[in-house]
Amino acid sequence: MKRLLLAAAAIAAAALAEAPGLGSVPLDENPRPGQDTWPGEVIVEFTRDLRADEANEMIREAGGERARRAARGGRWLVQLEAGRSVETALARFRAMPEVDYAEANGVLRSHLVPNDPLYSLQWHLRALNAERVWDIQRGDASVAVAVLDSGIAFEDFGAFRRAPDFAGTTFLPGLNVFDRSPHANDDNFHGTHVAGVVAQATNNGAGVAGLAHACALVPVKVLDAAGLGSFFGVAEGIDYAAGLSAVKVINLSLGGETVSETVRRAIDRARTAGITLVASAGNDNAGTVSFPASAEGVIAVGAVDARKTRARYSNYGSALDVVAYGGDLRRDDDDNGQPDGILQQTFDPAAARRGSYDAFGYYYVTGTSQAAPQVAALAALLYRQGITDPAAIQKAIETTAEDVGPAGRDDEHGHGLIRPVAALSGLGLGR
Repeated sequence: MKRLLLAAAAIAAAALAEAPGLGSVPLDENPRPGQDTWPGEVIVEFTRDLRADEANEMIREAGGERARRAARGGRWLVQLEAGRSVETALARFRAMPEVDYAEANGVLRSHLVPNDPLYSLQWHLRALNAERVWDIQRGDASVAVAVLDSGIAFEDFGAFRRAPDFAGTTFLPGLNVFDRSPHANDDNFHGTHVAGVVAQATNNGAGVAGLAHACALVPVKVLDAAGLGSFFGVAEGIDYAAGLSAVKVINLSLGGETVSETVRRAIDRARTAGITLVASAGNDNAGTVSFPASAEGVIAVGAVDARKTRARYSNYGSALDVVAYGGDLRRDDDDNGQPDGILQQTFDPAAARRGSYDAFGYYYVTGTSQAAPQVAALAALLYRQGITDPAAIQKAIETTAEDVGPAGRDDEHGHGLIRPVAALSGLGLGR
């Protein structure tokens, strides 16, 4: 039986480095997805201190149904009658000699600068302009990303422990395809790290951040302790995830050289169910994208380093769709004294080989395995933003990507480097 290999670049050859060790604030809901103003609300200020009956008469004339006066000055917040347009009301107010100014009641959102102490070392989040992303969309637990991998350190069970920096992360019931139990615990390290890229607990005063940190995770263990899985097991995992109503995105940071009809049909079923699938292109520096990333209907993700140059290990080819940051431990392009890997929490893989799964630390890992979950996180945020069709999500990601290679799509970078802020345009503070 053909086996699928985990796609972390050169894991056995030190593609992992430990970061300096360290050791809730409820998140706001976006008040009106897709809008920069509160629907049906305008602010009007009069040139003089009007009596309430005078102000009410003008407000009704402009189409106002209810109004509230500010504590100071002649400023009023007006809620328009159903069916009245803001533009028409503003035009009527502005035509009145008693009106100083009138404007739509705009939306402002809080800036999130996480208090996670190692966030400053997550160069890939700075490069993705994550703080601006979080101004626009942070996601929530109604949208889940299924991580099909070696499992996740999501629970205290037997010898396994929940990773401390998942303390604020929402997990939905998972599946271990090897024993068909819900205990999809990681015994390799890889899946925990990948899951952290998507939804590490953020702004919790510990560790690092995740790009779609308010979204839920579903742990699906399809790779064993050696990072190996099978077509049968991966198809089982896809079908399980596709059967959960909250799952909108599946991340597959794994791959192999052989195409599987079993997996391909599972992918088709998931796409029909409205799920976006994202997979890593592979780490062989080969001109062919690994399967299942190469399958129709899967977003194939390659890796670039901090210079936005194709990472030396990243596969490429005609099936490549986009690239994201995978890093390079041999480089320090941001000159911070640390290697340019993707920093998230996981447990010590050497300790795991001895059967210990509680030696947690923060590790730099490189690979298309780390690039793919950045795209999966963006897909989840786009879904929460209101784009629910997988084809539309993929188009939004591709058409807003930064063209970092030759003009137009090319085989080394696909449609380009993801730009979450551009893909998520339409909400947030000033553009």
